[in-house]
Amino acid sequence: MEKIKKKRRIATIRTVIVSFAVAAVLCSLFAFCFWKYMVSVVKERCMEALDANEGYVLSLLDPERVAGAQEITLTDFRCILTRHANFRIPISIPLSNKNSSPYLGSINSEGCHAFAFAWDEEGNRVASSSLSLHAYLRFGEDSEDNGNYVCDRQDSIPGIKRLYDDYLQLVEGRDGAIYSTTMEMKSAYVNREKRTFIPARGRIVLNKYTYAEDFSHSDVVEVESREINITINDETYELVELDRAGGGFPQVYVLFNFFGEAPELVEKAYRDDVPEDGIRPIGVKDARIAGGIIRARRTFQMYVDHEPYDVCFLFVVDCHAGEFVKYYRKYVIPVCLVVLVLTALICWRKLVGNRTRWAMEDYQRDLTNHLAHDIKTPLMAIGGYAENIKDVELTEEEKQHYLDAILENVSFTDSMINRTLYLNSMEDRSACKPETISVDELVSDLLRKYEPLLETNGIRCNVEGSATVKADRTVFETIVENLVSNAVKYTPDNGTISAKVDQTGVTIVNTVAKKVEVKNLTTPFVRGDQSRSNHEGSGLGLALAERAASMSGFSLKLLCTDDEFTAKLRF
Repeated sequence: MEKIKKKRRIATIRTVIVSFAVAAVLCSLFAFCFWKYMVSVVKERCMEALDANEGYVLSLLDPERVAGAQEITLTDFRCILTRHANFRIPISIPLSNKNSSPYLGSINSEGCHAFAFAWDEEGNRVASSSLSLHAYLRFGEDSEDNGNYVCDRQDSIPGIKRLYDDYLQLVEGRDGAIYSTTMEMKSAYVNREKRTFIPARGRIVLNKYTYAEDFSHSDVVEVESREINITINDETYELVELDRAGGGFPQVYVLFNFFGEAPELVEKAYRDDVPEDGIRPIGVKDARIAGGIIRARRTFQMYVDHEPYDVCFLFVVDCHAGEFVKYYRKYVIPVCLVVLVLTALICWRKLVGNRTRWAMEDYQRDLTNHLAHDIKTPLMAIGGYAENIKDVELTEEEKQHYLDAILENVSFTDSMINRTLYLNSMEDRSACKPETISVDELVSDLLRKYEPLLETNGIRCNVEGSATVKADRTVFETIVENLVSNAVKYTPDNGTISAKVDQTGVTIVNTVAKKVEVKNLTTPFVRGDQSRSNHEGSGLGLALAERAASMSGFSLKLLCTDDEFTAKLRF
């Protein structure tokens, strides 16, 4: 038995391990494939964003505008490339709401960057999207000096160096979707010929946005600010007072802010992603993926002031960015949890099935063992009586006694086998025919069968109450007959048997000589009174009653005290 239990434990552990190993493989496979799919979606949208950026820049620097009143300068070219070298890519997959999906952006996503480079015909780099301070200044309605101006970092002028450092300190580590900077300028030093400027008075303000749940509006709170106060002594620059567009000053600024990537990142991208011989051939559009990082590139040619320039846009998208990982987990974790829960349910169902099967195997084995053990006694008696008849000189009266004993043991053995077969076949009853049965009449009729034995032993009986039940008559009679039979067999001389019947069930109580353990009485061949060695009880009666009650949807509860045994059958 211990070997069987050990094998079953090993089988259970193996089932659990194999099931969850398969689940882990499925979860890993889904996570891997979904990651690859999401990366491919982002890659495709990178290429779409590159096309959009190219089209937008070409529209802003359309050669037809060169023939107009306002000339496009290299400074305009540089500023437009820098300002529009950016992307904001939705991470959503099909069947999801793109409007509510997070974005990977070159400004607000860690590890994501956008670069732009431009070369002249000789291959000299004339522009790149390094971090720089831009302003669009207007000096009059038709002034030739209107246009983009740049303030590059100049460490030789402490005020400019401090301005760049202040800006970098304010935005460092900030989420661009929540924080942004506002630049205010009251006056500036301007070199109209070189299209450069240096802010003289103003400030940088860091703002924080708090959005409503439906994103219908946001509250803006000023978090921190830095004052701009720069004084230079350079005759090539003139000091002009400025106001925002629409203000009262003749000179106004339409744009004033920092744009571009950190110079060290720009130079690294240039070394790693731009061929040594420049970007030719023109029209290259490709994307490479390595380690979850997408590097998408688009090259094209455009004209500024009738001069051709080669342009390259480069997007670096890190798919380990927080927005991407959150969206990825949003789908992977629930799917993996569902797979694990289903695996647990499948394991549980399989283990329950195994336990049921093992319980049936144990039951059949115990039934066979008990039957074989209990048949030995009458068979030994039959053999002994037969040998006596054969080998010993007996009188006719003695022979008749031995023959009667043999027949009695044969009858008992046959009854035990028939009961065992009936017990095994009960669960195969699929065609039960319910009918209305009078419970009190059935109990009275069954007790009446035992009247001679009851009178001989001085046992008193009474039945109280009345009720009817709808059940299969054969099955119900099997239940009640075995309960009555059990009470008659184990009631001592001069004891009592009482039956109480109502619509909830029937309770049969009989006196006993001593308390017995009821825990295993419904197990086949288990007898409550082990001191009895006669053949009155086979240990099958209560097992038959309990099995038949369970099959009919009833419940059988056994109780025993020092002087009473109670069987409660509930309908």
